[in-house]
Amino acid sequence: GMAEDGLEVRQMRPEEISQAVDIWKEQGLEEGENNVKIWYEVDPEGFYVAVDTDTEQVVGTCAAVRQHESLFFVGMYAVRKSYQGRGIGPRVWQVLMNRVGENNAGLNAVPKHLSTYRDRAGFSYLEPWSTLVYNTTNVTPEKLQPSSEGLRVVPIDDDILPKLIEYDTEIHGYDRHKAVTLTLQDEDGCARAVVRQGDDGEDVVCGFGKLSANILGGALASPLYADDRDAAGVLIRELVENFEPSKHSLTMMVLDCNDDACALAEDLGLSHYMKVPRCYRIEGVQASLEKIYAQHDLNFTTF
Repeated sequence: GMAEDGLEVRQMRPEEISQAVDIWKEQGLEEGENNVKIWYEVDPEGFYVAVDTDTEQVVGTCAAVRQHESLFFVGMYAVRKSYQGRGIGPRVWQVLMNRVGENNAGLNAVPKHLSTYRDRAGFSYLEPWSTLVYNTTNVTPEKLQPSSEGLRVVPIDDDILPKLIEYDTEIHGYDRHKAVTLTLQDEDGCARAVVRQGDDGEDVVCGFGKLSANILGGALASPLYADDRDAAGVLIRELVENFEPSKHSLTMMVLDCNDDACALAEDLGLSHYMKVPRCYRIEGVQASLEKIYAQHDLNFTTF
C-alpha cells in the first residue's frame, strides 16, 4: 500500500471486516449483517482500507467488486467521521480506480454526491431509473397471498441450488454462482425458493430470496427475485413470517421502474424514504429488471 502522513491505503484483511461494517453503520446506511463478509469471500482483492498506521485502526473503506471480466461494482466508500476532511477519501478512491482501469463500473450515488460522481469522477452514464429504499417498522404480510397448490415455498437444499444459480444467471446475464451460494448458505437470515409444478410434474423455479439481519436492526431483503408479483408475494410473506427481525423493521431496495415491485413493497406496509440514482463509467447494464423485486445489495453487485 501507500503509506504517508501515518496513513496506509491497502487491500482489506479478513480480520478487518467488522471494522468496515462499523464505519458503514456509523454512516447510518443499511447493509446485511454478513454481506460484507460474503462479498469479501467472492472477491477479496476488491476491498480496500485506509489504516491509521499508529493505531492500526481502519479509518476508511471502499470496494470495487468484479462482476465479470469487464465490469466492476463500486461501493462501501466511506471514511470514519472523526477522520473526515483529511483527504483520505480521494486516496482510497484512486486505488479503487486503478483496479477498475479501462473497464465499466457501476455505483449507486447518494443523491447529494451524484454530481461529483457523474461530472468529476467519470461515472457519466446515468440510468433512467433509480433505486427506492423502502422501509417499515410495521410489516403486513397478511395482506399477501399465502403459498398454495400452484405456488409453493420450499427450503433451499443442494438439489435446488443449481436451479437457483441458473435462475440468477438468467436475470443478470452473467454467472454469480459464488455470491448466490454463499448468500443462500449463510447462517444468518432466512432463505427460500418459490416453485410451481411444470407440465412434466417437475418443480420449476419461480423465484428465490433471503431476508438478512440489517446492521441497523431489523431485516433487509437481500435479494428477492421472482417471475411475477404473485410468486414474489408468496415468497416474501413466507420469509417475513419465518424471520423474527422483520417484525421490528423491514427494508427493501426496489427499482422505481418495476411497478409490481413497488406495489408489493407498499402492500407489505413499506414506504420509500430515499431515491438513489445509478451511474456507470461507460454504459448501462442490461438485466431482467421485471424479475427484481428487491436488489441483492447496493454496494457490491449490479442488482
